[in-house]
Amino acid sequence: MLKLESSDRRKIDNAFADAQEELNKPQPDKDEVGDALNRALKYAKKAGGFANAIAQLQPHLAKITAWLGDNWHELLSFVNLTISN
Repeated sequence: MLKLESSDRRKIDNAFADAQEELNKPQPDKDEVGDALNRALKYAKKAGGFANAIAQLQPHLAKITAWLGDNWHELLSFVNLTISN
């Protein structure tokens, strides 16, 4: 598992925990998951080592944003990806 060096480590972990908690529900709210991921990525982007982690994150974020839908494709910009039409 990738660990970033950040003074916001607890905030990142909490945001991911929020996303996981929502995903564990029988019918997760995609906007809740997207909001939690957005929070986590905003903090993580400032962390030491994030630039080196982008390649590892890209396939995972591409899959989750495809599931989340069009409203959440902006999350891809955190890992230097875009949706091509």
